[in-house]
Amino acid sequence: MTDVAYTRHDRIAHIQVQAASGAFSPAMRRELNAALLRYKHDADAWIAVVSSAGADFVGGARQPAGENYRDRHEQATLWAGGFVEVWKPTIAAIRGRCGGEGLGLALACDLRVADATATFAADFTGLPSEPDVLAAWLLNLVGVARTFELLWLARIVDAAQARRIGLVNRLATKGALKALPPENGRFPMEAMGEEIPVPDGDALTAALRFAEELLLYAPVTRNFQKEIAHRSIGVPFHYAQTLELGPNPYASTDRIEGTRAFVENRRPVWQNK
Repeated sequence: MTDVAYTRHDRIAHIQVQAASGAFSPAMRRELNAALLRYKHDADAWIAVVSSAGADFVGGARQPAGENYRDRHEQATLWAGGFVEVWKPTIAAIRGRCGGEGLGLALACDLRVADATATFAADFTGLPSEPDVLAAWLLNLVGVARTFELLWLARIVDAAQARRIGLVNRLATKGALKALPPENGRFPMEAMGEEIPVPDGDALTAALRFAEELLLYAPVTRNFQKEIAHRSIGVPFHYAQTLELGPNPYASTDRIEGTRAFVENRRPVWQNK
C-alpha cells in the first residue's frame, strides 16, 4: 500500500495521505512531493483537495532525521511534501490535530476547510532538521502578533478560533448539502457562505463541495490571480502592478465563453485557456 494516493474525479484531484500512522516518513515525503508534481502537470485537474485518511491531519510521532547529510538534506527539501510552485488552487481538508509538519502542509495550500474536530498548533521544535517554514506561512496569514503567539506559547487553536483569526477559510457543519446551480441556466453570482453544510459535517466532503463551487468560475482567472498575488509578495507596489503574466484572462477564450454564456442564459463551459 502506498502512503499517498492521487485520484481525480472530473476536474478535481484528490491527494490523500494514507499512511497508517499519519506520521511523515522519508517515503511519504517523496510520494507526497510526487503527487503534488503530478497535479501540477495534470492538465485535466483544475483544483486539488489535500486530506489525510487518519483521524488527524498528517501528524503523528516525529521521526528523527537521518544520520548522513543526504538524508538530512532530503528531509529539509521535502519537508511537508516540499514546495511545488503550481498556480492552480489547492484546498486542505483538515480534521483532528493539525500541527508541526502537518500544519506546514495545510498552510502551503491556498485554502483550508476544517471540521469541528480540528485543532491547530505550531509544534515547532527548533531542531536543525526542521525547517522553520511555519513562521513565514503564518506571518502572511494571521499577522505578526498571532504568529508569535502560536510559535512561542504552544497555543492550541480550535476550528472556530482558527476561522476567526484567518487560519481557516471555511468550516464544515452538519446539514443538508447546498444544491449547485442547474446546468441549464445562468448560475447566480452569490458569495459563498462562511460555513459549508454537509451530511456528516466532515472536512473532506465540505472541501470537495467547496472545490465544486469554485469550478463554476473561470479557471484561467483563478490561476492568473494566484500567480500575480504570489509574485507580488514583498515587492514595491509600482513594480507589482507592471507584472505581465499570461494568459491574460481579459483576452482569453474563457472570457469570450463567459460573455456568450451570459447572453445565452446558460452555464459557461470553461476550457482553461
